[in-house]
Amino acid sequence: MRKNGKRILAMLLAAVMTASLAGCGKGGETASGTAGNDNGGQEAAGQDEVVTLKMFIRNQSKYTGLQEDPVAKYIEEKLGIRIELTVDSSLGNTTAQTSTFNELLATKLASNDLDDIMDFGSPSGNPEILNNLNRAVEAGMIIPLDDLVAEYTENLSTDPRLTIRNDYRREHMYNDGKFYSVGGWGGMGLDQLPGAANWVRWDLYKEMGYPDVETDEDYLEMLKEMQDSYPETPGGEKVYAIGGAFADPQGMGDGFVNRDYPLSKGYEPLEGNYAVYLNHATKQVEAPLQDPDSFFWNGVKLYYKANQMGILDPGAVTMSSAEYTEKINKGAYLSAVNGWQVMNKEAILDGLGMKDAGYMPMRPLEDVVSLSVYWESVVGGNEFAITSKCKYPEKAIQFLDWCMSEEGSRMITQGAEGMAYTMDGDVPSVTQQYLDDNAGGTVDMAETYGKWKYAGINAFQHIDVDSNGYYIQPEQIPNVDNYSAVKKDALSFYGTESFTDYFTQYKNRAGEKLPNVIWSTYTSGIGSKPDDIKQKYAQINEYMYKQIFKMIYAKDDAEYEALQNEAMEKVGELGVDDVVKWYQDRFAQLHTDLDPLIDQAMKAYGVE
Repeated sequence: MRKNGKRILAMLLAAVMTASLAGCGKGGETASGTAGNDNGGQEAAGQDEVVTLKMFIRNQSKYTGLQEDPVAKYIEEKLGIRIELTVDSSLGNTTAQTSTFNELLATKLASNDLDDIMDFGSPSGNPEILNNLNRAVEAGMIIPLDDLVAEYTENLSTDPRLTIRNDYRREHMYNDGKFYSVGGWGGMGLDQLPGAANWVRWDLYKEMGYPDVETDEDYLEMLKEMQDSYPETPGGEKVYAIGGAFADPQGMGDGFVNRDYPLSKGYEPLEGNYAVYLNHATKQVEAPLQDPDSFFWNGVKLYYKANQMGILDPGAVTMSSAEYTEKINKGAYLSAVNGWQVMNKEAILDGLGMKDAGYMPMRPLEDVVSLSVYWESVVGGNEFAITSKCKYPEKAIQFLDWCMSEEGSRMITQGAEGMAYTMDGDVPSVTQQYLDDNAGGTVDMAETYGKWKYAGINAFQHIDVDSNGYYIQPEQIPNVDNYSAVKKDALSFYGTESFTDYFTQYKNRAGEKLPNVIWSTYTSGIGSKPDDIKQKYAQINEYMYKQIFKMIYAKDDAEYEALQNEAMEKVGELGVDDVVKWYQDRFAQLHTDLDPLIDQAMKAYGVE
């Protein structure tokens, strides 16, 4: 939210709370001034009646009002519900758009201008969302869902993957033992390839004979040899082993060091903080800044050594992320530890004269503690509520129940069945017309097929696996026959029929199976921090953002070590121990509260 958005929302909601409670009470007077019935003015729709539900939800529609895409038409035919959007894609998913959406939500709540279904957003990393939901409950703006779910739903009431989400909300989000929202966009997303890993130009790696790389030092030496053998692209572009976009602001430019490298080893900064990381193997908080040999300092050292060796692009220090991406798309870099930046570039490289070229992840290095294969979000993220002004709450919950189903999630992420995909028994497959239209780039896939138009309100992510073992979004289902040359070669090198099988069952050189889940439910539950802790970690982050780049560009080892010692001393002065203790104490409580529920969820998803 923009600068004062959160404070404004809290003040506005508090200001209208008393009036809202009076206006929404059972048997009292409604907002229109008519006497409310025993259902608070709500009506029961006839079995064959088509009703219109107004929805304030993020979407990819080009227009507000009644929606005419194939998914909306299917919902109308199946459920007797017409979708009327009160916002369009201009309030979408970018940071700026999310801020605008949240401010409009604040205005609507403050003025009691409620649609039938409201999207409150995700509390993950934004505890104010949870505060907003509870204020809305206290003000009588949103209604409890327990009885509606029990009476009118097929999925939310019986699917253990979804009942767990309801239990989480009863026990951990609301204060009266009821739940008032359903959680969309969650599950156990399954990547076929670990995005956080050592990705390299596989065609060149193959030419080198697939050298066995166990340590960062081995990795740098291999990249140096690769760069020496391949100094420029066919178009004359200078090639570097490693790039960066260090000129971007804090939280982005430093992400190569404080986020991407640690995640490639199995550690993730908690809420972006340098001081505390989640070890995804142990699910415990680690404090790397005062350990000179920690994974964090190893990452800084890797970039320092790369610069000393002449394999870090000298332009990285002044480069933005857009410029960095442009150079990737020119084939100017040979590696990345953030694989999402370089994956699936085969067609682009081929167009530049680099036939059968592309990036693939190497076998994990020896200090990797966990792989980024499963993305856990078993309690869901985005919060959707039915308001007290909704005339047809039973229809609203049926709509949400369909969105929470595998069928609903599939249509929302892929498009309408029969157009975007077909079902052969339990097996989904995309249609040729869909593939042609998607590849052509001229068809509006959201309006023509319904693809992604309502994404976020679905329960399961596109990379979740359904009850029969197939991806929710059928286009994610691998087809080895269509693999590029580098993908086929990597599959052969790994000696497996499936990347998913290889990385979910991966054992390190000692024969130990590596954990492979990136946990988000714990981080989602962190909540509000004391002001003194926020002040301390903000100062640490600001200091470290500047210090790491001084270290990367140190003139020699002596200067590098002096700067590291200086940093370790300074963060101590800034209160790193207090920050670490707060997060460790908070995670101890989160484990007590959430471990039983998460263990249940993992069984429901069939993940070891």
